[in-house]
Amino acid sequence: MEKRTIIAFVLALFVLLLWETLVSSKYSWFRPSDTQPVKTAPAEEKVAQQSLPPIKPVPPGVLPDAHAAPAEALQQNWTIETPFYQTQIVSSGARLRSFKLDKYRVNVDPNSASTELIPTQGSGYLPLQLDLKDHPEWEFATRPFQSSAPQSTPLNLGNTEQKVDFWSEIPGQVKITKTFSFHPDAYFTDVTIELQNLGTEPLADQLGISFYFQPFAAVGQEDSYNKSRMAVCQNGSVKELDSKDIAKKPMSFTPPLNWIGYENNYFLQAVVPVEGGGYQIVPKLLDDTTGLLQVVYLTEPFQIQSGQQKSFKLRLYFGPKELSQLNAAGYDLARAADYGWFDFLARPLLYVLKWFYKYTHNYGVAIILLTVVIKILFWPLTHKSYKSMQAMKKLQPKMAKLREKHKDNREKLNEEMMALYRAHKVNPLGGCLPMVLQIPVFFALYRMLYSSVDLLHQPFVLWINDLTAPDRLDIGFQLPYLGAGLPVLTLLMGASMFIQQKMTPTTGDPRQEKMMLMMPVVFTVFFINFPSGLVLYWLVNNVLSIVQQYLVNRQA
Repeated sequence: MEKRTIIAFVLALFVLLLWETLVSSKYSWFRPSDTQPVKTAPAEEKVAQQSLPPIKPVPPGVLPDAHAAPAEALQQNWTIETPFYQTQIVSSGARLRSFKLDKYRVNVDPNSASTELIPTQGSGYLPLQLDLKDHPEWEFATRPFQSSAPQSTPLNLGNTEQKVDFWSEIPGQVKITKTFSFHPDAYFTDVTIELQNLGTEPLADQLGISFYFQPFAAVGQEDSYNKSRMAVCQNGSVKELDSKDIAKKPMSFTPPLNWIGYENNYFLQAVVPVEGGGYQIVPKLLDDTTGLLQVVYLTEPFQIQSGQQKSFKLRLYFGPKELSQLNAAGYDLARAADYGWFDFLARPLLYVLKWFYKYTHNYGVAIILLTVVIKILFWPLTHKSYKSMQAMKKLQPKMAKLREKHKDNREKLNEEMMALYRAHKVNPLGGCLPMVLQIPVFFALYRMLYSSVDLLHQPFVLWINDLTAPDRLDIGFQLPYLGAGLPVLTLLMGASMFIQQKMTPTTGDPRQEKMMLMMPVVFTVFFINFPSGLVLYWLVNNVLSIVQQYLVNRQA
């Protein structure tokens, strides 16, 4: 019975991989809502509770056009530096030109550049483009903005939030003020856009705020296991879309909306519509080759009386998918950290892993300690499983005789088998049930170790310099399917699994024994491109299981 369970486990793992590679990357899917309520300011709660009329979706043809900031306008910029990131705002449209994360590098090289979260900067399509839809001649998308802030504003931990104002006006018509509120200890930024009517007549219009997204990696260089995609969180459920979904048909999103953004496994660019209603968000694919997207936050039509003003508020999150930072930003942004079906197990495991790291300063060592803890917790169950397998082994001669005696009477054979189990107080399911209970933990660890930004570019020992990447020992030449490296850790894992399999009591069926000895080979092939952190967990778990199996066999 335990052999069938192992086969079922392998099949389940295969289905998981197939889902990840073929289904999850192609189709959108939903996740259950978090139990934490969305953070909303008291005044905003009243707006959200009002009965809002339905908003008619806007066809893409009537959306604001995409405007690239002119090259000469990029020369004048303002820099905000915090302990976490460095961002630049250009004069042209007061748009974000750069957002570099100081704690995260492009690759494992300690001298490599910081991760840039605005990959569209090279094309000039910069986020926070403003357009008054009925007055395109005012060209606020590229119009120069002014600011009284210094060219460089450093923020240190402990400082209060820093507000930076930018403004531009059409004399006698309208003035637009864009206010950024930066927080020195967080990755979220609050943005307020205020329109003031300078004319003598009412100003009727719609405001469009455009954001631009494209894959974080260059064309052709994106990892198939770490695809960039658009994400929409509505009513606490997250829907993921790729550029093909957006190109197929026009779509728009209306309130209630928690956030909309662009992400990969580790980083997130999110826009939070703080307003309770009166807007819609419309994505549009601009370039199928590069995956360039324009996402427009479009307000409902408004009218501003002479001398009056109207404000719109947004919250931006440009940063890593760190749970503490996502929770601090509120608005259910923590749903962006996706750990799959067993999220409820993965998050506590991540907190335990980070607690170990706080003392070891090495995530590889932390994974080993976490594996030991999990093994201790499951020790009684696995011990019972091994004992049950030993008991089943002792019954093999008698079971073989029964099979021979009743080979032509299946019903009688089952009756005699059950009587034999009762007589010797053996549970035929005792060997497989503990293994089944461990499968959710394995899947939770798989998603946590695979998607956690905390492990990104974190080294272990020797050649293992990134626990989120497959382990490869450089041997100086290319190997088919493997590249210029040998998966030493994965091969050790396969060897440990083979040893464990040889120590496991068998059913006495030679064909089944040969099939089970193939399992280490199958698992090794599966694990070749898995994150080395996950392979390390499985290797340590195998070694501990070998020790436990040895103790049980010795007692038997």
